[in-house]
Amino acid sequence: MIHENLFRVSTSYVILFVIFSSILVVTITNSLQSNIIAIAKQEKNTVMNKITIGTNTTDKIPTTSTTAQSVHQSQSMTVPQSVGTFIWYIVDEAHEDAVNERHKYISDHNPIYLPMNLVIQQGTAISFLDADAPWDTPHPHTINIMDSSNNIVYTTGKLDYTNSSTAKVLPVGQYTIQDTKYPWMKGNLSVVSNPQKSVGNLIMGGFYTPTSQVANNKDNDGGIHPGWLGYYKEQFPKNGFKILDTFNFHYATCKYCPGGFWPDQKTGDHTLIVYSTNQPLKQALNKLGKLVWENVYI
Repeated sequence: MIHENLFRVSTSYVILFVIFSSILVVTITNSLQSNIIAIAKQEKNTVMNKITIGTNTTDKIPTTSTTAQSVHQSQSMTVPQSVGTFIWYIVDEAHEDAVNERHKYISDHNPIYLPMNLVIQQGTAISFLDADAPWDTPHPHTINIMDSSNNIVYTTGKLDYTNSSTAKVLPVGQYTIQDTKYPWMKGNLSVVSNPQKSVGNLIMGGFYTPTSQVANNKDNDGGIHPGWLGYYKEQFPKNGFKILDTFNFHYATCKYCPGGFWPDQKTGDHTLIVYSTNQPLKQALNKLGKLVWENVYI
């Protein structure tokens, strides 16, 4: 009888232990799952915040933000792995002589290409967008990319105003870009090695616009160009582009020009816009061509 009672007590303890252990395991599991989900969300938000503008990194996850101000001041931009294509902007008045005609530029920083020095991840494509306005004389551009041995590895072909080139992916290496007609139109491209090549579909680029509305927004043929910062803050989102950052700057060094700026620029106050989009490249380039034409630069 005593043994039977002891057996019953022992069995009861075993059952209680099993129940308690099960509850404890479920509690710990739920807690771990909650923590994992929270950490995953935090890491996702961190990554999204870090890749917003573009970064200086060779890691899978970017670590250093690049602002529009730093692009302007350093004349350089490093884009993150998430960027599938970078649209390289040929600046208005880029054809002007860099030695004798610098006062005609939009700025003495990134005056020819935006930016002058570009660093992209292995697998990222580039496409050129011509924003060098044609009034009164057209200035089409053909841009060659040369490797470290001075071999031409890519050419845009003739680009007229608002036109863009076919996207190109280049091997890892250091490159020089140069216009075939205007030898001072030089820039630098670095394609850096990355264990995980760019596989994203994000498109990124830069854009110039007057900071404020100008008094005369007509070109020499009477066409109206409504572009200025306030206009593009509306039009970029409407056309599927996200404005990631902006930077306002002043450039007016023409000694004999009213206001100190070259008249074709219409103003000495400009804004550098950094943008991105996930829409198809062809669609994005067509829209950007229209946005370039709407700009007031002539």
